[in-house]
Amino acid sequence: MIQNEVIPVFFTFDKNYVLAARVAIYSMLLYASKKYVYKLYVLHTSITESQQKGLRRLVGQFPNATLGFINTLAYQLPDDMTKGKSHFSKEIYYKLIAAEIFPQYDRIICTDVDVVFLGDISESYFLQSDKLFYYAGIGQLVESERMAGYKAHFTADEMAILKKEIMAGYFLINLAAIRRDGMQKRMTDYYKKNYYRLPLPEQDCMILCCWPHVAYLPLKFLVCNYYYSYRRGAIKFYKDNDGFPTDDREAERLFFEAMEHPVQLHYVGPNKPWNSLGVEQSRYWFEFMLKSGSLGLFVREIPENYIVKRLRRYSLKRFLRKLKTRCGF
Repeated sequence: MIQNEVIPVFFTFDKNYVLAARVAIYSMLLYASKKYVYKLYVLHTSITESQQKGLRRLVGQFPNATLGFINTLAYQLPDDMTKGKSHFSKEIYYKLIAAEIFPQYDRIICTDVDVVFLGDISESYFLQSDKLFYYAGIGQLVESERMAGYKAHFTADEMAILKKEIMAGYFLINLAAIRRDGMQKRMTDYYKKNYYRLPLPEQDCMILCCWPHVAYLPLKFLVCNYYYSYRRGAIKFYKDNDGFPTDDREAERLFFEAMEHPVQLHYVGPNKPWNSLGVEQSRYWFEFMLKSGSLGLFVREIPENYIVKRLRRYSLKRFLRKLKTRCGF
């Protein structure tokens, strides 16, 4: 049974992503429907008391939202399973054990924090109510060479399933079904046994263990910032996404419609608005960073290679003015 008064959402990040989380959470709640209470949770092992207080104060500005922190030290993985995966951290594992961590809910939304929200998420929480699924999200949309790197480590049958996977930046988890069918143990066992060969650990694990019981959400709930570099008539659309039209004209229509009215805008890859200039669509992030009262934190925490080099040539005032001009806020 879907709890239609409360929409639970969880995030998994460490102390280094608090600034990003402030922006993501603030933008989410700015668009949140007044019909629901949004219960937000942060799964973590390293966020300080001071950082927690700051995030609680931020959420406290919204009367229909609450924020809780869950320390996940009890669910720790061995060190050799938390390294060697590019920018991925140990926090991604918690996405697989949400059914255990949140026994009070039948469904929950999980989202990354390298995002901004430009619309309300509540619609996604009630979708696919008549279908058996464990995870629902957005599939691959544009052709890429990514799957070519999988061939050396996966069988043909595994490759056929991997082509159907959903992106891990935003998805709906059917906690009741996962508990009922014992899927958590299946996923965690698989994750621990196969971690070494999973390029996108939790995302690959989810699809390989849960297929075919994976559902698709409308594209607007996860729009990647690099999509805005594409032009009409010049896109090679991905054909293995079962939640996306195979007709190119219809696919293009939905693709650009989602970009015109995104609910979530996801800053994909290592270059983020807070560590690189010129990131596609970064003006939205800076707008919400300012509105959320996070400028001071931004100035204190951005990496040295982003600010120190510029401070050698400019005063802080001039640097911020230049940043404002470039990013269009």
